[in-house]
Amino acid sequence: MQLLRTKVWAWSDIALLKWCCLLLGMVIGAHFAEPVRQHAAALVLVALLLALRPSRAYWSGGQLT
Repeated sequence: MQLLRTKVWAWSDIALLKWCCLLLGMVIGAHFAEPVRQHAAALVLVALLLALRPSRAYWSGGQLT
């Protein structure tokens, strides 16, 4: 079994994966509510930093490789 491989996903599979991640994030966020509140600004900053490269590649029409 190859761990990293190219696959064309069906829109329904992507939607199910997104909902799974969303619901799992809600459960984890509810469980760790206080630490998340205490570090909310840092978490937002990390999220924005992680979004820079994919956003730039998307808006410039480039590849993510």
